[in-house]
Amino acid sequence: MTDDEIDKAISEFETVGDHRYGWDTLFREPKSRKFWELVYPPNGAPRGLRPITAHNARSKYSVAFASRQPGVHDYWLDGETLGSVTFTFDYLQLHFGLSTISAFSRTSIQVDGLAIHDGDDQFRNRLCGQIGKIVERFELDRGTACVVTFDDQSSISISLKRSDYQGPEAIEISGAGHWLMVE
Repeated sequence: MTDDEIDKAISEFETVGDHRYGWDTLFREPKSRKFWELVYPPNGAPRGLRPITAHNARSKYSVAFASRQPGVHDYWLDGETLGSVTFTFDYLQLHFGLSTISAFSRTSIQVDGLAIHDGDDQFRNRLCGQIGKIVERFELDRGTACVVTFDDQSSISISLKRSDYQGPEAIEISGAGHWLMVE
């Protein structure tokens, strides 16, 4: 890829941030949601633009992910791993690194084309089966759902429809200096 082709490509991308040492830069293609990094090789070779997985981007550019925006953004969880699930009497929590989603509304899991809803016989087992999976996409569509899609295309969906609320709010998202409650 020539310098002109690289400049044209990154002009259409969103800048996420720099590597902590300042040379390499992480970008995100808004339409496809894919991450790209602009790399300056240490040996003086020409700069290069290459794709990078969300998981590797989160690892290499962790400071950029933590400081990108003052609130929850659409790639806030991309590349994170679901570390644990906590069940309480009337809600559940999904723990991703330093971030937590507390679900106070109807929740479902989509695995291998099969949807399982909270209250169904195998819901807890299927939800715990998501532990250790890497987030490919985080979507928050107010009034519809909060959906976490994993790299194997399974997903967890928390309803944001008012009729599915079990209390005054549907979800609470917190962590890494960010906090959001959907009422």
